[in-house]
Amino acid sequence: MQWQPGNTATGLSSMDTSPSEVLMLINQVINALGEAKEAVTTLQIEKRFNATMKATALMDSIEQEMKADISEGVRSAFTQTYLSLIANMTRTNVKNDLASAREALALMISFRQIWTTLYPSLEEECFAWPHSALQKHQRSGLHLA
Repeated sequence: MQWQPGNTATGLSSMDTSPSEVLMLINQVINALGEAKEAVTTLQIEKRFNATMKATALMDSIEQEMKADISEGVRSAFTQTYLSLIANMTRTNVKNDLASAREALALMISFRQIWTTLYPSLEEECFAWPHSALQKHQRSGLHLA
């Protein structure tokens, strides 16, 4: 099945929350999951726990923002991603499992790619200014190490 622009997402003008705001939340989840993964490797239990809790809270925010604003197909994909993330973050916290931390991060990065495919202008909108690569990522809510 191939994605069709008119079939999966509502238009930008009909959304209460802008897609770029959702992208910023997605980027912040990716950042938190990156922190959790790093904390697993350095055995920082409190940092790992705090990062996964932050990611969970951000995921809840994304879910609330997207509830009425997107098609059932995208919402369903997000729900599957959400459930998988929760399972992976639980394993990460309980077992200090690096593989689960990596899987959670990969899932969210994949969802980010889906979101930017649905709204292709987001990358340009989020990264248009300022000019340095680090500043562009910081502006979008994505902080790369």
